[in-house]
Amino acid sequence: MKNNKATSFFLIWGSICLFANLLCTNASAFGGDQGYWADWIQKLANGGFERFNGNYPPLYVFWLWIVSKIYVLADIPVDKTFMLKFLCLWPIYFAHLGLVDLISRIVARTNIEPFKAHFILALIALNPALLLDGPIWGQVDLFPCIFGVAALYCINFNRKIKYASLFFALALLAKFQMILLLPVFGGIFIRRYKVSWKGLPGMAIAIALVFLPFIISGNLSGMLSRAYVNTTSQYPFATYNAANLWMLTVGNLSHDTTPFFNLSPDGIGFLLSPAWIGKILFVIISLYILKCALFTKTLHRTFELATWSAFAFFLVLPGMHERYLLYAVPFACIWLALNSRKAWLWAVSITTLCAMNISIINGFHGGDLWPWVSWIAVILFIAAVIHTLAPRLLPFVASLISKISIPGFAPYVLLSVILVLELSCNIKDAMPLEQELMDNQIYLTDISIDHFTQEYKTPRINRSVEGKTLTVKNRQYTHGIGSHAHSELFFYLPNNAKSLKFLVGVDDEVSGGGNVKFIVKSEEKELWSSGVVRGSMPPIPGKVDVSGLDHIILEIDANGENSYDHADWLNPILTLKK
Repeated sequence: MKNNKATSFFLIWGSICLFANLLCTNASAFGGDQGYWADWIQKLANGGFERFNGNYPPLYVFWLWIVSKIYVLADIPVDKTFMLKFLCLWPIYFAHLGLVDLISRIVARTNIEPFKAHFILALIALNPALLLDGPIWGQVDLFPCIFGVAALYCINFNRKIKYASLFFALALLAKFQMILLLPVFGGIFIRRYKVSWKGLPGMAIAIALVFLPFIISGNLSGMLSRAYVNTTSQYPFATYNAANLWMLTVGNLSHDTTPFFNLSPDGIGFLLSPAWIGKILFVIISLYILKCALFTKTLHRTFELATWSAFAFFLVLPGMHERYLLYAVPFACIWLALNSRKAWLWAVSITTLCAMNISIINGFHGGDLWPWVSWIAVILFIAAVIHTLAPRLLPFVASLISKISIPGFAPYVLLSVILVLELSCNIKDAMPLEQELMDNQIYLTDISIDHFTQEYKTPRINRSVEGKTLTVKNRQYTHGIGSHAHSELFFYLPNNAKSLKFLVGVDDEVSGGGNVKFIVKSEEKELWSSGVVRGSMPPIPGKVDVSGLDHIILEIDANGENSYDHADWLNPILTLKK
C-alpha cells in the first residue's frame, strides 16, 4: 500500500529531525544545567523521591528517576558526561518528533503547494531555536510544550475534548511556565463548558498519579514548595539574559524592584518597577487573550493566541531567562501550518529572535562535532560525484524508496532503536576502565608525588584537576592523575622499577577544548612524548623503560596558550622486576 501524503512528509522530515537532534547532541552542553541534572539524578539514585530536593516539577523528575536506575544498574558514576546529556534528552527527541508528526498531518490536509509544505516542515524539523535549546544546550523546555500543544488541539474537537484537561494538567506538571496557556485554554474551556467538563475526571486522576510517589515518600509538600512556590523568587531579576522589555529599560540582571526614573524604592517608586508593572501588563494582555479565546472557533486562531500569550510571557514578565521565548516557537509553527499566508513572518521572526538570544549564552560549538561534520562533508562530496557522473541515479533511487510501503510510526521505531543501541554503547564506554594488575605491578598513583609545579590548581590523584571523575572521550577512569598545563610531577621510583605504561588525554570536563603535549622524562633526558593531544581525541597509550632510573618526571606542555588544558595521566601502571 502506497504511503499517503502525511506519512510521506513524516518519513522524510521525521528522519531529518531525528538526525539533526542526534547530531546536535554532540555539541557542548551548558555546564551549569548539566550539573543540576547530575546532582538530582544522584539524589534519586541514593534516596529515591523521598530525598529528592530539586526545584523541578514532578513529571520530568520521573524521567530523571528512570535515568538514575540506568546508572545504578550499570554501576556507572553520575557525572557531566555525554551519556548524562544524551539520557536526559530522550523526552525531547520524542517531543520534537511528535511535533513534526502533527504538522505533517496538518499540512497534508491543506491545499498548499508542496514547496510551502516542505518549508513549514523544515522550519519545525530543523528549527534552530529548538535545536539550540534542547540537544545543544541540554535543556528540556520543549517537553512541557508538547502537552500544551495536545491540550489546545484536543479542546477544539468534540471527540478529543475529554483529553484536553488531562494534557493541560500534564503541561503544568512538566513546567509551571505553561500557565501562560491558561488564558487561551481557559477561554475555550469556558466557551465549550457543556462538553469540556468531561475531561476533569481524567485531569484529577493524572494529577493524583503524578503526585503519588511523592505522597508515598512523604515529600509532596517539599516538592510543591520547591517546584511551584520558591522558584518564583529564585531569580529576583528584571531579566536574566532575556532580550525583552526589561533588558531595554533597566538592564540585564538588575533587581526586579529597581524603580524607573531613578525614583526611590520607597513609596511610589516601589510600584514603578518591573516586578509590578510587568505583572500588571501581563494580566492585562492575558485578559484580552481570554476575551478573544471566549469567541474563537478555529484551530489556527487558537494557536495564534497561544503564540502571542507565550511571546507576551517572555517580553513583559520579570525574571525571564534567555530560553523562555522558546515556548512561543512550537505554537507559532503550528499556527504557520494552519494558516501559512498570515503566520509565516511571525513564525520565522520568533524563531530567529529566540535562536539569537539562546546562542548569546550557549552557541553551537564543541569538538565532538568535528567527526560528524567531517562525515557529512565526505558523504555530500560522494553524492556530488555520483550526481555528476550519473545524474539519473540518485533520483532513480529516491523514486524506488518512495514506492516502498512504510508505516507512519517508522520514525518513532527508528528513534527508539537508535536510542537503545546508542545507550548500550554509551554504557559500555562509560564503565570505569580498570586493569587487573599482575603480582609485580602497582599503580604509580600508589606512590606519593615528591614535588610538583603546576600553573593552575594542584594535581589530583584519581580525580580531574577540578575534582571530577577522570573522563576522556566519554570513558571514565578510576586511576590516574588530573593535572593542568604547564606542569611537572616528580616521582621517586622503587629500586626494582622496570617499566611504566599509561594512557594520556585531555579531560572531557573542558568540552573539547585544550591542546597539550605529554612528556615523560628524567633529569637527564626525554623518555617519551605524545605529540599534540587535543580535546575530544581518544586516549593515547604510552610506555617507557625506567630500568635503572631512581625518578621520573611527568610533564604536560601547554603547546602555546594553556586555556582549557585540563590533562590526565590515566591508569599509570608501574611494572617491577621479579
